[in-house]
Amino acid sequence: MKTGIELVLGLLIALVIYNVLHHFLVTLPNKRHQRQVRALVDQEVNKTLTTLQNPTGQLVVGELVRAKVLDEVWGRGIMVFEYRCALQQYPGEVKTTQLLADALERQARADGYVTPGGRSRLLVTDCWINQDQLSFDVADLANRATQEYVTDLHRLD
Repeated sequence: MKTGIELVLGLLIALVIYNVLHHFLVTLPNKRHQRQVRALVDQEVNKTLTTLQNPTGQLVVGELVRAKVLDEVWGRGIMVFEYRCALQQYPGEVKTTQLLADALERQARADGYVTPGGRSRLLVTDCWINQDQLSFDVADLANRATQEYVTDLHRLD
């Protein structure tokens, strides 16, 4: 009986130690890195949206309403962020997606936000319109997990 209690207590202590170490050695550094990447991506998206706020173009957007990290959905290490903004004028969903993706790619390239192979690190992975609100996901292709996520998305299409 005493050995059983010691065994259970030992397992509980080991579980607590594992969770504490995992929190400090994995979870916190991942969140810190994600905040840094999100700050850079937010900056690029804001610059892109500023260029699309000109009423002379086909696509006219408003201020950024919300930005959100999608790691709970897709898993740790995947750098995908969801953005929402008001949509004032748009030429249709497909054309809107293309205009947004092109504008983001130009902005990323202009700011040197490219992969070692010369491609833009930022990619619009999803875009949809709901009640004059533009929602879109942006992936930062800096790490392998995000690259594999984008590859899997392309396989689904």
